[in-house]
Amino acid sequence: MSNDQNSPQRSGMRPWLKVVLALSLALNLAVIGIAAGTAWRFHGKEDHHRGKPPMLSRFIFKDMGRQELRRLVKDHGGETGGLHNRRHNEMEQMIAQMRADELDTAAVRAIVDAHLVETHSFMRGVADAWERRLEGLPLKERRGLADRMQQQLDNRPRHPKGPDH
Repeated sequence: MSNDQNSPQRSGMRPWLKVVLALSLALNLAVIGIAAGTAWRFHGKEDHHRGKPPMLSRFIFKDMGRQELRRLVKDHGGETGGLHNRRHNEMEQMIAQMRADELDTAAVRAIVDAHLVETHSFMRGVADAWERRLEGLPLKERRGLADRMQQQLDNRPRHPKGPDH
């Protein structure tokens, strides 16, 4: 008889194979972590406008600040009734029109036109407030604001991607 039959058989994995598998798992987790971190970083709040041309209205809104914009929204809502209720009602009206057997295009246009008029009125109010703010700024601050605008304009991607390019 041979020694192979009398010796106990090994069970389990070789130690070097365990180390290789552990290193492979660690490397895979590191790659997944890097990919997830990169995806999370570049899908943040500030990146959703990347690649788009700077807009004056976006700059004005950012320059005005949240607190002032909230005040303007509140003031605008007070002029024409509850802003939240109006938005809710116009959405319900539009949903009803879209679900109707026959689309009433005149009613759809009236809802959209009313929304545009109100939105324009609000935007005009924001623009007026920003213009008054500019009038009150000293030259040094106005130039600093102009520099920020220039920086946004200059830091656009050189080769934007999209259907227009």
